Amino acid sequence: MPLLFYFHFKIICAILTSGYVILKHWRYSMDKQPCLPVKITAKKWADKLQDGSVYMRSLHDFGSWSAIKPHNSGNGQMKDGVQGDIGEGIVRRVDPKVGDEFFNSFDPELRSVMKDMFYIEENIFQFCKIYCMYGLTYLIDERRFEQPDERLREFGDSAVIIYDPNEFLNRVLHALYNKYGDNCNFKLDEVHYYPPDYYGELDEFCKHDSYAWQNEMRMRVALLDENETITDADGRVRKHLIQDISPITLDIGSIRDISVQISVDDLIALRLPDIIKPPVED
Repeated sequence: MPLLFYFHFKIICAILTSGYVILKHWRYSMDKQPCLPVKITAKKWADKLQDGSVYMRSLHDFGSWSAIKPHNSGNGQMKDGVQGDIGEGIVRRVDPKVGDEFFNSFDPELRSVMKDMFYIEENIFQFCKIYCMYGLTYLIDERRFEQPDERLREFGDSAVIIYDPNEFLNRVLHALYNKYGDNCNFKLDEVHYYPPDYYGELDEFCKHDSYAWQNEMRMRVALLDENETITDADGRVRKHLIQDISPITLDIGSIRDISVQISVDDLIALRLPDIIKPPVED
């Protein structure tokens, strides 16, 4: 019988301990549609993933911090293989018609030509390591997969569909513990897309709705310094975030037993292998 495994969740956070992995929060959101994680990339990187190599860049490479550098130099290109979004790193958007205490202190003539007002976070998010995947959504009521957007070709020519995402997550978490012990913080969530007229708080799982076609799910890892702690506003002692933008690579072992690789053209056309198609009812 064909198999269909899927994520059907709102947020996953994890605590890593010495003998096993504890899922701290697995909050189901039943209004969400189930989806399969798909890594779309160049063929050589797709092969490496199936061999067990999970390469995670810092959010710095994707967002406003690094996007500004090539923009100012007249080069609109990001690093090789990176789809940049200058909005990554924005933690609060302010309505320019209203402003706030900071923006309203500017000269009125300057404020009158401001189309956007926002704050960019500098101390945490850019140092987080992320792994981005496309969510191949299954529409339960219609009994079909949602049509992928043709722009997904921008990410590469190959697609690795992970048809047992729970086991994939388990291997990632164990690899994190084997490499970093309990000196890391992990979160997995879908990316939330906000409209142009949204004003308020944002985090590292938020993007402008012009990117909604990416239907992204994201793993985020924050590495912690066991020798340096801080006390938060609630009086809790926490390990300090390591402020390093270097990428990390996890070796999770071969995932060829829980994934299948197809061309991105086949993904977009929904020419999917039988193993990931839901059972057909007579």
